[in-house]
Amino acid sequence: MPNPIKVLLADESRAVRLLLASMLRDDGRFDVIADVATGAETLQRCGEADLVVLDLVLQDTDAFTVMDDLRLAAPQVPIVIVAAVDPPYLRAEAATRGAAGFFTHSTDPDDLLEGFAQAARRASV
Repeated sequence: MPNPIKVLLADESRAVRLLLASMLRDDGRFDVIADVATGAETLQRCGEADLVVLDLVLQDTDAFTVMDDLRLAAPQVPIVIVAAVDPPYLRAEAATRGAAGFFTHSTDPDDLLEGFAQAARRASV
């Protein structure tokens, strides 16, 4: 069995972080290395991750600012957005800034986990 995908979860909501972490841990393909609420914490921990799962809003900043900083700090680490909303302009902005995927909280859990795995696999090729 291959090594688990090391995931860094970044969301201002502790409840969302706990839910995503539980889903990832139950799946077996993933290892949640940290769940954080701020962009600063995301940048501190990004070098340890194979995948960053990022909400649009963090306690100290927004996802797009963090994405720009992550591109400099850890350009090899794919970023997947998981958000409560899905307006086309946000999806387009995320893609423009290099997001490997964009999902909503209402995405089917199996599809969400498969999307995470695919993003990590594409980055490791």
